[in-house]
Amino acid sequence: MKDRPIIGIAYANAAMLAYAIHDSSIKALSSSFPVLQSQFTRAVIIFAVAMAWLYLSGRSHLVRPRRPGLIAFRGFSGLVGFGLYFLGLAHLPLVDTYALFLTGPIMIALLGTIILKEKLSRRGWFALFLGFAGVLILLRPGFGSFSIWSITILGAAAIYALSMVATREMTRTDSSLTIVGWAASLSVIVLLPIQPFIWVTPDASEFLLLAGLGVTAMIAQTLTAQAYAHAPTGIIAPFDYVALLYIGLISWLVFDQLPDMFTVVGATLLVTSGILILREAQTR
Repeated sequence: MKDRPIIGIAYANAAMLAYAIHDSSIKALSSSFPVLQSQFTRAVIIFAVAMAWLYLSGRSHLVRPRRPGLIAFRGFSGLVGFGLYFLGLAHLPLVDTYALFLTGPIMIALLGTIILKEKLSRRGWFALFLGFAGVLILLRPGFGSFSIWSITILGAAAIYALSMVATREMTRTDSSLTIVGWAASLSVIVLLPIQPFIWVTPDASEFLLLAGLGVTAMIAQTLTAQAYAHAPTGIIAPFDYVALLYIGLISWLVFDQLPDMFTVVGATLLVTSGILILREAQTR
């Protein structure tokens, strides 16, 4: 397929908007529903949609995973990582949560040097330093605003980084729908037995919001795949940070939460660090 960067950028922006809506829905549901119920509902819908999509598109031969061990790891990391993310999001402002989660690319670069023995240039190490400084500012140590939930989000980002390292290997043999669908099935299996003890019956509007978690997650992942199909990684990857703008706008309009100076400065350092790391990866 011939590269069409403008179309790819349009898909990337749409994907980031879908992710922002997804996270905002989690925030809106957090006061009414247990985190594990929201996580379970999301996983059920992702699994059902992914499998149905493969069958209806005539790709049923892709349903069976070729790397079940790695997909099980992806599923376990998703179960724990998203659980931590949902918990943190329930207790922190939207913008702070997403800004902290943006440490994922930084952690991936750091893990690459440790696990994959990839070398970083001086610019790469400078980018890691900027990211670390951004995290410290967001955590606000010594300023009376430190929260254990910030550490929870960093834990989710670390697990995300590990799962992305594994995903790079899995995509060589399995389709993205196969990986996403079967990874979500692990959350369904693990969380199903506890649902009778925590279940809160939603009304019609709340049910739509719960269902929207899975739908927006699937839409976002599909749009992201389309973005990478139309433009190179170096063009698309930096648009992950556009979601921070959408998150900030939704946080202001829906939740009446404006970011403070610590959040603005910390997020700016993280975004700069992430873009430098992405450029570093492109020069290898």
